[in-house]
Amino acid sequence: MSRLVDRTAGFLAARTTRRGFLFSSAVVGSALVAAPATYVLRPGSAYAALCGRDASCQAGYSVFCCSVSRGMNKCPPGTFVGGWWKADGSAFCCDAEGRPRARYYIDCQGRCTGCRDGCADHFCDRGCVSCECRCNSGSCDRRRVCCNYFRYGQCHQEIGCGGPVACRVVTCTPPYRLYDACGSTSATDDRTATHTAPCLAGPCT
Repeated sequence: MSRLVDRTAGFLAARTTRRGFLFSSAVVGSALVAAPATYVLRPGSAYAALCGRDASCQAGYSVFCCSVSRGMNKCPPGTFVGGWWKADGSAFCCDAEGRPRARYYIDCQGRCTGCRDGCADHFCDRGCVSCECRCNSGSCDRRRVCCNYFRYGQCHQEIGCGGPVACRVVTCTPPYRLYDACGSTSATDDRTATHTAPCLAGPCT
């Protein structure tokens, strides 16, 4: 893998400025580590590969908060931490010896506003949510914004009625250590292990 990165960097160096070369080689190197199969075997740019799998709106996953909140990896105003899950063996979270470990994904649920008659199935109607369902644009993270009515529910259980997932936050620290309102009941979805965005930290290995 390192030889491939070196060869690619050498190719770019002959065709760009020093500053452009440094950026390009960093992006290519990250893409080869984060999503080697996507970048090497499929058509597309290294930048696009940095969003990992299932980055299209049609894939059905929620967008990362940093992609829609000016780079901030936290729940935006008008949302609350609704629940979390993890992906084991993630290249984005490593222990002291550099071995992959769990990465945690936190759903930021939209708050219900203007509801008069409560909500059905613990979700308020679309007319009661301050955000509208759309596909993100502006980066390769084109996942859904405020579309997915789903909640794991380990956090803020006192909030019985929520809206769709506005976006999601990632961390290498268990959410119940970050938020007093989160419980430790675990859910796992390893299919999201390679999901990422250019505004997030790259792989640690």
